[in-house]
Amino acid sequence: MNTKLRLVLVDDHNVTRDLVQFQLVRSDPLRYEVVGAGSTGQEAVDICLRTQPDLLLLDMMLPGLNGVEVLRRLQPKLPRMRTLFFSASSRTPLIEEAMQLGVSGFVGKARPWQTVLEAVNLVAAGGKYFDPSVAHLAGRPAQHPEPEKLTAREREVAQLIAEGHSTKEIASLLNLSVKTIDKHRTRMMEKLHVHDAVAVTRYALNAGLISLD
Repeated sequence: MNTKLRLVLVDDHNVTRDLVQFQLVRSDPLRYEVVGAGSTGQEAVDICLRTQPDLLLLDMMLPGLNGVEVLRRLQPKLPRMRTLFFSASSRTPLIEEAMQLGVSGFVGKARPWQTVLEAVNLVAAGGKYFDPSVAHLAGRPAQHPEPEKLTAREREVAQLIAEGHSTKEIASLLNLSVKTIDKHRTRMMEKLHVHDAVAVTRYALNAGLISLD
C-alpha cells in the first residue's frame, strides 16, 4: 500500500520550487511524493483539483491569483487537503485572511531548511506551524481595507489590473468576456471610490494582493 504523503508545490520562481522538491524527496524518499508543481495561482487550483494532494506547499504572492484566493477556491472542494504557505511575503492583510480561512501554516523562505522541513512535517501530521514573524496574528480578526469589501472576482480583477494587464488580457486569463470584465472593473472601482489603474494598484498594495518585494 502506498503510504507516501502526496504534495503539490506552487511557486513562481522555478529554482525555488525545484530546490524544495529536491530537498523534500531527498530528506525522506519513502514518505514524500510530489504529484504536481506549478507557478501561478490558477495552476495551483487546477493541479490540486486534478491530483487531490494531502498537502499544498504554496507561495503567497503568485501571478493572477494570490495564495489566499487559491485557498478560498480549493477549501470547499478539497476540505481534507492541508495548506502550508512558504513565502517571502509576510503582508498582514493576506496572512490574517489565510488564518481566518483556516490555513494550516506559514513558514518564511528566509528560514533554514531544517525549519521548513519541520513545518512540513508538523502540518502533514495534522498540526499547525506559524512562523514567529506572523504567529502574533493568530486569532486576530481579519482587517479588510475600507471601503466596501470586494467579491473574490473583483479582487482577482483588481490584482490583475495592478499587475499591468489590460481588460482584454484579463478576459483571456479568466476565460470571461471583455464585457463581463468591464462590469467587474466598474463595480470594483465604484466600491473603492477610485477612477484609474494607479489607484487600483495602490489598493492592491495596501490589501496585500501584490507586493513590491
